[in-house]
Amino acid sequence: MAGPQVPNSAILYQNAEKSITLIDLPTSISQGQGLRGQALPSRTLLSSEPLREPYHSTEPKGETAKANVMARLGSYDHRIYRDLVCNGLRDITEHHWGHWCLPRQLSPMAQVRRGKKRKLNDVDLVNENVEHGPTEPDISLSRERTGHTRPAKMYSRLELSPSSTSRTSVFPDMSALSRRLVHNPRPDEIDIHLSSPSSTYHIPPGSSFFLTGIDDQTVGEFSKAASGFYSSPSSSAGPGQFDFILLDPPWQNRSVRRSRKYKTMRDCDPMVTVQGMLGNHIAPKALIACWITNKASSREAVLTALKDWDVELIEEWVWLKTTACGEPVYDINGVWRRPFEVLLVGRKVDWLEKSQPVGVAMKETIKRLIVGVPDVHSRKPCLRDLIEPMMPDACNYRALEIFARNLTAGWWAWGDEVLKFNWEKHWAK
Repeated sequence: MAGPQVPNSAILYQNAEKSITLIDLPTSISQGQGLRGQALPSRTLLSSEPLREPYHSTEPKGETAKANVMARLGSYDHRIYRDLVCNGLRDITEHHWGHWCLPRQLSPMAQVRRGKKRKLNDVDLVNENVEHGPTEPDISLSRERTGHTRPAKMYSRLELSPSSTSRTSVFPDMSALSRRLVHNPRPDEIDIHLSSPSSTYHIPPGSSFFLTGIDDQTVGEFSKAASGFYSSPSSSAGPGQFDFILLDPPWQNRSVRRSRKYKTMRDCDPMVTVQGMLGNHIAPKALIACWITNKASSREAVLTALKDWDVELIEEWVWLKTTACGEPVYDINGVWRRPFEVLLVGRKVDWLEKSQPVGVAMKETIKRLIVGVPDVHSRKPCLRDLIEPMMPDACNYRALEIFARNLTAGWWAWGDEVLKFNWEKHWAK
């Protein structure tokens, strides 16, 4: 008999205070493809094999080597999360008697997770035991394809409207969708088919995407798109504003450059690029959430942006990655690689309520633990189930994900990989 579980949800366990959550990553993304109360598409998101044992230790040997690593990462002490992690694992072990993840259907493009036997990068080999699948289309947008060398576009909006005999909209190539707001106004899914290269993408109901790189020019184009689409205020947000904004910046670090699996913004700081514009699109009491790396500099960059936006840090969510047996994938006391990532969560402050400088917590921040068995490399859980209870109206709010790699029903997505995991070959019927 399993412990407490939220019905019809990717949440496998959650304590009464909702401070500890065990979530199934691929299921969270799958369920994010449909609107609340409506039937989900009859598909399964393809995934990677759950890790069975922790990764081989890559910790520096000796105190001098550890000190050098700490100096590069910065002064922020991640040991403050140790008690949260240990207590959370203990709580799940005592109250949850089910599996730590749901059964997965493996992708032929999935990468091997080598566990303790692997000494270099975590996942950089194709699984020899699985027949190689199709080659993923390159959806990266070069300056030539997106027209960055041309003058900025006027605000352009594309409402998807497939014919009465088909739910598919056909376009010649990806450039037909780039640098314009694409919106699915229907309460059901629409497919986009590209003729070159031949590929199909599933577009969730109510979702919108702005397919561009993020730079000094496209931030202005996005701002016009948001203000044009939301030209009137809602009950909680002004024109062009969002109630929830999630950022997953492509921070640079050594392991990212070595793995070549992430796209990073080499020419500019990701937070600085959006910082000046984004403040105009934050609703009066909106939530802002941003993923950071282990480097203190990324935390400082986000706190600086929050201060500029008059947003108070209110919570820190720690996403702990475990094996299928509930062990952290790395030593929780490690200095080089840690088994968790941190999401900083802030709320827009009303000037009448503000009693001290913004950007720092007005009181001790609430810390929550999200536990999950890692999925395909770099894929994060969909947070919709955890965010909606914090919205002014869980059934009617405006949400935006920046640097997104998949779409979520009812949300906006902005970035040059927003359609990545909505490609049809990432799913099985």
